Amino acid sequence: MRKYRQVADQLLEEVAQGKYKNELRLPTEDKLMTEYNVSRNTLRSAIDVLVDKSILYRVQGSGIYIRKPVYPDTITINSIRGFKEEFKSKETHSKVIELEQLEADEEISQKLHCEIGTPVYFVHRMRYIENEPFSIEYSYFNKTIIPYLGREIAENSIYGYIENDLNLTIGFADKYISVEKLAKMDSDHLQLTEADPSLVIEETVYLSNGTLFNHSRVIHNYKHAKFFALAKNW
Repeated sequence: MRKYRQVADQLLEEVAQGKYKNELRLPTEDKLMTEYNVSRNTLRSAIDVLVDKSILYRVQGSGIYIRKPVYPDTITINSIRGFKEEFKSKETHSKVIELEQLEADEEISQKLHCEIGTPVYFVHRMRYIENEPFSIEYSYFNKTIIPYLGREIAENSIYGYIENDLNLTIGFADKYISVEKLAKMDSDHLQLTEADPSLVIEETVYLSNGTLFNHSRVIHNYKHAKFFALAKNW
């Protein structure tokens, strides 16, 4: 795991345990750099992770503050940390329904911005929280960028594998959100009724260097899924 991610996880744990509950403001950057024995860039990258997750916020000229929790157990819309990272305090697991290598047809090539015939991995999996069906995921990964993707990885954390094992940095994503009625196959997987409502997120995900590597369509169980987004006045 990259150092800034380790610092972000440690800082998040300390915030959750109430280490700074009396101040609601973090110590200065210099103090945090000393405490975690990291460079300023590493510290700022770690803080950026928690700002993106709406855990912290910056006040220019004043410091870094802790947001009081408002909506627990939600998916942060402006985060791409992945399913397991979003629900670290819950028991989660994934079930792979299908994983195969394909050649990109016209539709897939448009989604991944690659040439027709490019080798890709297709992953169809279920995500569970506390053994309740939470979402269905249909994902395509460009094999020229992600050279190997096995069932054991897909049952754990694909994004964790990409960053920790392949040493690639996930940068940003485009998300398109819609409300649709469930098809019969998806409703069966989610233990719902055909034509029940569902919130669908289509994600196009890029590495930090701007390389598109993943396109996913994620269908969420309306009974369990809650979402949060931080609105800013630019």
